[in-house]
Amino acid sequence: MRLVLMIALAVAMTLAALIAVLGDFRRDQPDLNGAAPVRFAGDILAVSDTDMAGSAYADGKLAPVPLDDTLSLIVGGTIAAMIPASNSVISWPQIVDVTPDGKQVFVVETRGPAPRGVEAYDDVHKDFPVGAQLSIFSLADGTLSLLGTRTDIGTNPGSVEFAERSGFLVIATEDEGKELTIVGLRWDGSVREVRRLPLNVEYFPNETEARIRTIHIAPDGRTLAVNIANRRVQFFTLQIDSTGLPRAALPLGNPTAQIGSRLSVGKWTPDGQYFIITDTGWSENALAMLMQGPGILSVIKPPRTGGNPEIVDQAKVGLSPEGFDISADGRQVASIDMGRTYLPPLAALDFWPARRTYTITLLALDPETGKLTRTDQIAEAGILPEDVIFDANGKNLAVAVFHRRKGPDSRRGFVDFYAIDDGGNLSAQGVTRALPRGVHDLVRVP
Repeated sequence: MRLVLMIALAVAMTLAALIAVLGDFRRDQPDLNGAAPVRFAGDILAVSDTDMAGSAYADGKLAPVPLDDTLSLIVGGTIAAMIPASNSVISWPQIVDVTPDGKQVFVVETRGPAPRGVEAYDDVHKDFPVGAQLSIFSLADGTLSLLGTRTDIGTNPGSVEFAERSGFLVIATEDEGKELTIVGLRWDGSVREVRRLPLNVEYFPNETEARIRTIHIAPDGRTLAVNIANRRVQFFTLQIDSTGLPRAALPLGNPTAQIGSRLSVGKWTPDGQYFIITDTGWSENALAMLMQGPGILSVIKPPRTGGNPEIVDQAKVGLSPEGFDISADGRQVASIDMGRTYLPPLAALDFWPARRTYTITLLALDPETGKLTRTDQIAEAGILPEDVIFDANGKNLAVAVFHRRKGPDSRRGFVDFYAIDDGGNLSAQGVTRALPRGVHDLVRVP
């Protein structure tokens, strides 16, 4: 009886995988439609890491393309400008930001570029050169120009955000005792001061990534949400001195207990009432990475006058979510779920579920309670899609796709576009824009 059940289960899994793959082949056709109109309210900034193919996470084979890392500007659906900008996909997709007036753009490199001639690494997470650079760009009249770079911001910066009300940059680094970097700016985007501040966090004994991963500034310009070792979140309040820059970061309550298995991207809701973070569902066990379940979005209410943070809701999304976005009105959330598209091109994995397709999950967010309700989810083809953004009206989405699986499109990246109808249903616009390979982080220009 047990043998019969095992055979039946194996047959069912094979049939399911075959059906999924047939669907993948249907969706895996190149669809450039370069002249077709794009529906998206707002301009888009996209960064491409050209140093490695998406499958290098699994097999270490970089397959580099002969281009510099790039910052690209999409205006009205047209590629308006490109400029070299050192960046790294060995990060969560939160390494680019723009000022509210759209005049300056900031990019940090979590890891440095691979030296020319290097074709493979044993472990791409560890073997890339150390990152330390902040690049500041001017954005004017549809053009990008480099204002300057700084290399005194700390080791392997994991995120950069512009504090809208305060006019400084908040950067997360891996340096113990200097985890928080503050960059004071002048009106023209030049740097007036760099400060390195401690966060004094405590790590659990079993945390293998014992470092700060990302830091997120709330709309109030004073409250921080910190991703600790991809396991917990802790909140801090900034003490601002007479120069307008923080001089210390003080903890607000205790950190959360461990959330999920590996946290990723975090964002504040527009009103600052809640902080949302994704759990990829990943494990350090390679075999488990072939079988992991759906990722989760957690909505956290920070402590205000004492007490501890509260997880007010959690919602399942697709496999391996990293980037997500919250609409400008704070009522929709879109998650990009990369599935298992990071798996290498091995014949033994050809029929493995979610190897060829990613999903987009759309959810409704109640701004009063923080409750999330899924409204739709669709699947499309592409490798390592890590980020998604709403347009200004909340009616369309742009998705960063690292590259396609085969042919010429395996050596270039893409921004794909999707529409949202009044009922909260998703549909592909059927258009995409090709960029240098390795698109992994998007931001909408206000």
